[in-house]
Amino acid sequence: MSAARLHLVTNQQDATAGQSPGGPLWDVPVPLTGPTAAPPPFPVEVFPRWLGDMVTGVAQFTATDPAMAGTLAMAVLSACAGGRLEVEPVAGWREPVNIFAAVIAGPGERKSPVHRAMTAPLFAAQSTLADAARPRIAEAAALRDIADRHAEQAKTAAAKASDPHKRDEAAAEAVAAAIAAEAITVPGLPKLIVDDATPEALIGLMAANGGRMAIISDEGGIFDTLAGRYSGAPNLDPYLKGHAGQPMSNERQTREGASVEKPALTVCVMAQPTVLRKFGGNADLAGRGLPARFLFALPRSLAGWRPVDTPPVPEQVTVGYRHRVHDLAATLAEWTDPAVVTLTDDASRVRRAAAEQVETELRPGGSLYDMREWGNKLSGATLRLAGLLHVAHHPADGWRRPIDADRMADAVRLAEFFAAHYRTALTTIGSDAAVENARYVLGVLTGKGMTTFTRRELHRRVSRRLPKSDDVSAVLAELAALGWVRSGPDGRYELHPRATAEDPGSVDTLTPDPDPDVSAGQEAHEGVNGPR
Repeated sequence: MSAARLHLVTNQQDATAGQSPGGPLWDVPVPLTGPTAAPPPFPVEVFPRWLGDMVTGVAQFTATDPAMAGTLAMAVLSACAGGRLEVEPVAGWREPVNIFAAVIAGPGERKSPVHRAMTAPLFAAQSTLADAARPRIAEAAALRDIADRHAEQAKTAAAKASDPHKRDEAAAEAVAAAIAAEAITVPGLPKLIVDDATPEALIGLMAANGGRMAIISDEGGIFDTLAGRYSGAPNLDPYLKGHAGQPMSNERQTREGASVEKPALTVCVMAQPTVLRKFGGNADLAGRGLPARFLFALPRSLAGWRPVDTPPVPEQVTVGYRHRVHDLAATLAEWTDPAVVTLTDDASRVRRAAAEQVETELRPGGSLYDMREWGNKLSGATLRLAGLLHVAHHPADGWRRPIDADRMADAVRLAEFFAAHYRTALTTIGSDAAVENARYVLGVLTGKGMTTFTRRELHRRVSRRLPKSDDVSAVLAELAALGWVRSGPDGRYELHPRATAEDPGSVDTLTPDPDPDVSAGQEAHEGVNGPR
């Protein structure tokens, strides 16, 4: 059992958990984080077959929870359709379809192989667009060079003119030539996806790529960037405005500056729980509502129950996925104005009922009351999810047809998944160090089968995280006070039988640190398409 499983323990007492061989009965232990339900599994069935089979295949090959590949699939769809599609549920309200998402999983959970498998078609489409653009770039560069030379020659001629009348004419010609040269813009190679970028560079990238960009990373470094790693203070405007589609500009990056009238930014970060705590606990980020714009997914950890050999993703599934995503991304990249899709009457009724339910849950005592800032955006996020699922089901002509009731219902179901996982993420963000240490130690005890142990034996197991013996003593005192361990007259400790009674299939991924016996660099040795 991992440390994360502790918060799944309830106060229900069974006949066997309270008994200890040769010892007195145990009391029911106090849950470390309070009784909470495990977040629900990712509803892969909301996807069309070509996408659902890919998500399932990647999950099986990498031995990971489908929530990881499923959330990345939504980010990939956002990278394709963001800025190119808008959903209009009622007249006057248009919702863009770009999303912010974060997959939270510990070290060694095979984030990188999943990331590579799901994002490969975006990089392929980016290469296709770059190949198509190179002749235009070369032509523009040649014309700009010719114009610059002509402008320089005109300036030289004006400077040498001695006759006042001819000097004025030459000066006018030089100015006109300079203006003509400046009017020739040499575009850069098109980009659809980057791994990281400073906020200032991000505006320039979006300005050069039709107002949109996707940051999809298998590391949590973007959270450090958001917290001001480069500038010293968070510059959140590109992210806040890029999510909402509000105009933005940056006059500091270049002499001319860069501006984007209608930005569409996609963000998907794969980060560790410690990074999530830093991100969610940043007062500047939380104060401006950035974490509330993210859809969090916390896939279950399968470490310890993963098969050694797994079947590869069927070739026809991989080819079909790459073909559809590549074509969708390359086609929509050429658009200059977004298409607007509406809802059928039945879909409108589904949306309205879901929105009314959200409003009810925002009231005191409701499931969204304690996360109102996120819940206030849920109806809009549901429409974004509906637009992306609509495009996935109709990749060839989704912009020509309305969203039907089935897609809207699927979006509501997916929104419920993200709501439950956001609630679990809040538990992780709000947990303190003492609770995390206690959860970690209890996870080591159960994972190593240490039903009885000495303090020194435990210290050897947890010395990387708790190097001081006083730290181990403090954790043992906390666990004893909560009823998870007890000391005997011989100086040995006993572990509560309930700690080893949980179902391994219920493990989630909120383990604070890897087991000390597992190398933190394990993920670096995983293959390009999956674990080796």
